[in-house]
Amino acid sequence: MEKNDINLCDACKALLGKKRHTPPHKYLIQTNFLEVKSQFCNVDEYFYTCRTCSKTWLLEKGTYGQGWVYN
Repeated sequence: MEKNDINLCDACKALLGKKRHTPPHKYLIQTNFLEVKSQFCNVDEYFYTCRTCSKTWLLEKGTYGQGWVYN
């Protein structure tokens, strides 16, 4: 766990390390969506903010998506 992880609520802590198939928890609000076109495969990027701890998240889906990444 990193130093910034202590500011995460329990629901956000549960997303750490999760992959692209893990759905958002109930406190996340989707704030944006971006389809990134690639020569190999498109990656959909979903942006969220947590109502509880205010952390912002990026969910990358698609074959090359990294899953859950927080800022």
